[in-house]
Amino acid sequence: MIEYLEIDNLAANAVADLMVDALTGEAQTRFVNRPSKITVALVANAVGVELQIFAGARTIVPRSTLEAGGTTGVFPNINQKAFSFLAAQGEVLRLIIREIAGVATTDIMAVVDSEPIA
Repeated sequence: MIEYLEIDNLAANAVADLMVDALTGEAQTRFVNRPSKITVALVANAVGVELQIFAGARTIVPRSTLEAGGTTGVFPNINQKAFSFLAAQGEVLRLIIREIAGVATTDIMAVVDSEPIA
């Protein structure tokens, strides 16, 4: 299952969970119903955005800077700007975004693919 998630005009110095706060509402891929390979591609339209990814109690991506240079409404190519990790059944995914540059017009676009494994 592939989902396209976007947050527009993230407030200056705000923190959001992309899996919950996306424009389309709570992501279906947030809850891992079967052991799965999760692939995530994210991009922001401005500098000064940090990202953390959690699966259950595990930290998948520690607090790090998100690549800037995206165009609002244009989602990243999951074949080029993505990374993958395994998630266990019952884990809840969190994609925490922090705006750290004090800019109130930051947009974040993400593609999340959840592929069940045997």
